[in-house]
Amino acid sequence: MKKTILAATIGLSVIMGAAVPLGGHNEASAATSSTQAQQILSAGQKYMGTPYEMGSSRYNTSTFDCSDFVRQAFLDGLGVKLPSDSRSQATYVKNKTAETTNWRNLKPGHLMFFMSYKGSSKSSYAGINKQAQRITHVGIYMGNGKVLHTYSNAGGGVTISNIAGTHWEYRFVFGGSAL
Repeated sequence: MKKTILAATIGLSVIMGAAVPLGGHNEASAATSSTQAQQILSAGQKYMGTPYEMGSSRYNTSTFDCSDFVRQAFLDGLGVKLPSDSRSQATYVKNKTAETTNWRNLKPGHLMFFMSYKGSSKSSYAGINKQAQRITHVGIYMGNGKVLHTYSNAGGGVTISNIAGTHWEYRFVFGGSAL
C-alpha cells in the first residue's frame, strides 16, 4: 500500500512538473533551501538600520552585534535557534555541513565568517593563514556578492555590504549553511 502511494505521488509529481523530496541533497532540497534563504534574508532585512552594540542583549531587538543579528534572522525567519556568538556559530556550521573558503561558492542564506580587521587593502592580509585566525565576525550571504550584517554604528547598524575587492573579501575565512 505504501509503495503504491509513493509511486502515485512520484507519478503525479512528474506529470505536474514538481520534485518529490526523497531525502538527501537533491534538487528538491535545493529548492527548499532557496525558500528558506529568502525567509532568513527577509527576516534580517526588516532590521535594516537597527543600531550596532557590541555584546548586545539576546532578549530584545533594539540593538544587535553581528552574531545576535544572525541569530535573530534565523529565529524570525525559520524558528531556528543558532548559538549565541560568532565562534560558536562557526563551529555549528562546520559540524553541520561542508564549508567553503571561497565566498563565491556560497549560496544565499549561508553564513560568512571573518577574521579581525587588519586594514582596507588586500596587502594587509597577505601571508596570513586565515584558517589559523580567530573568527571575529559573521554575516549572512545574500547572493550577488553582498553580505547582510552589522558591524558598527558608523556602518549604519544592520546593513548590506559589497564583498568583492573590499576588506570583507580579504577577511573572509569560510562560510557554509547552518541548515
